[in-house]
Amino acid sequence: MADLLVRGGTVVDGTGAPPTPADVRIRGGVIVEVGPGLVPVGNGERVVEADGAYVAPGFIEAHTHVDGAMWWNPDLDPLPAYGTTTVVFGNCGMSVAPLRESARGPVLDLFCFLEDLPLSAFQDKVPWTWERWPEYRRAVEGQAVSVNVAGFVGHLTLRTTVMGAEASWARAATAEEIAEMAALLDESLTHGAIGLSTNVFDKDRYLEPVPTRLAEDAEFEALADVLARHPGATLQLITRFNEPDNIDADVERFARICKPRGIRAQWTAIPSTVREDYLREQTIALHRRLRAEGVDFWPNVPHKPLEPFFNFERALTFQRVAAWNHWINGPAETKLATLADPQWRAQAREDWDNRVSSSTSRLDRPESLILAISETGHGPLGISLKEYADREGLHISDALATWIGHNGILSCLRGIPDAFDEPVVAGLFAEPHTLTNINDSGAHLQLFCGSGENVYLLTRYVRDTGLLSVEQAVHNLTGKLAGFFGLGDRGVIAPGLAGDLVVFALDEIEVRPEEKRYDNPDGSWRFTRGPAGVRATIVRGVPTVLDAEPTGERPGTMVGLVSLPD
Repeated sequence: MADLLVRGGTVVDGTGAPPTPADVRIRGGVIVEVGPGLVPVGNGERVVEADGAYVAPGFIEAHTHVDGAMWWNPDLDPLPAYGTTTVVFGNCGMSVAPLRESARGPVLDLFCFLEDLPLSAFQDKVPWTWERWPEYRRAVEGQAVSVNVAGFVGHLTLRTTVMGAEASWARAATAEEIAEMAALLDESLTHGAIGLSTNVFDKDRYLEPVPTRLAEDAEFEALADVLARHPGATLQLITRFNEPDNIDADVERFARICKPRGIRAQWTAIPSTVREDYLREQTIALHRRLRAEGVDFWPNVPHKPLEPFFNFERALTFQRVAAWNHWINGPAETKLATLADPQWRAQAREDWDNRVSSSTSRLDRPESLILAISETGHGPLGISLKEYADREGLHISDALATWIGHNGILSCLRGIPDAFDEPVVAGLFAEPHTLTNINDSGAHLQLFCGSGENVYLLTRYVRDTGLLSVEQAVHNLTGKLAGFFGLGDRGVIAPGLAGDLVVFALDEIEVRPEEKRYDNPDGSWRFTRGPAGVRATIVRGVPTVLDAEPTGERPGTMVGLVSLPD
């Protein structure tokens, strides 16, 4: 932590208040003064000039999976270069604590499958000096990283560590097992966890429901009782958000549990695309009705269209087509031979034709999948999978198998980004009880780079379309998120709060294109981005980005629930 003065800028304080010219002084990692005309002092105080720029609280990433990457990529590139100073991990029901050694293998296998992460990196680069949360917190605080981190307890992890893998995937928990889960959650919250994340959406690599989908209401109620004893602790719900017949039922189930206990929760999600207008109307109506009934539920709302790449090394993108799912996550040495096997092709066609439809799946829209990258150079490239299938007179599944056979396993498809209903999205962000910046940073490394999507809210919604004011956008990326998560010591520029800042000018920043970087511990590649152009990112008074370039500093630490007096 260091003494630092940011001067000459326009402060957007994170509360939603209009911008105002002011300087900001940080001492000992904490903001001590905010006002115009602050003069540098002669004690080695560093000065960052912000003429012509906004000075905002450091951005918060609300949904990341950097639980492992913080150990093998402590710079957490490219987060600092996009103004990020605090991230939330332990999402989607998965965390790395509390986790008994006996349950580590099954939990990591599931974690890496669902989030497209390198399993060997978790096994080899994470120190595993803990089983319970107090030990985990000490380990995290001893690991120098570029951003502050805050963590959920993952219900999948909790359930598997108590029940064991075989039982947790097979049955409801006993009263004794539920009590043990509750005790571990209570201990974790006491020692700095910010809440509980649960998941009633996903399936594992064998297409079996993940363990939390087997949890009965008694289990959820006992864990909710624990959350209620810890002011500020929240619940994250990954519901069946892409199944119109199940969205309301899932969210209402948890509303019945949370409302009488006064628990705040986030749920997935109000869709943003134009083609999902029917589903957006349904989920907005659900959101408004729950709020009117006094349920403290906040829906997630995506703000940036996704332009994913589909690779064939490992992924969960073909999960609803069993033959393809087994193939893509199977051994590399047999993949090409399998693609040419008539028996496999017949099964793949049958599975493709009998898949469950999904409002979010590109497999249901092969016209939106572009043949983008060829390992062999065979091609064709630049046309859609549907165009290729029609041209060759092939079933879609056979067309994909044929194209991969010609072009190689390291080839990729690219999904055309969906059009967003931006005025509706902006209107939702103007409401007080919605959440954005839900972008899966650190996950799906070969599908997309979620890190940096925060800046899109500023460039697209503020600068380019004027749908939001700069103070509204900053509030959604800072104070609103901090308030939801109970991180009361950050997210706003005011004396006594965390010395985390970002300095940027709207005409200087941009979300940079994705690029491959071969720096995963197992030798594989991931998508990252070049720096956004923010002038400075400051964590606890220490610049992690200065003059738009990363400094290599790692001042981050673990943060938790903080309640400040009104």
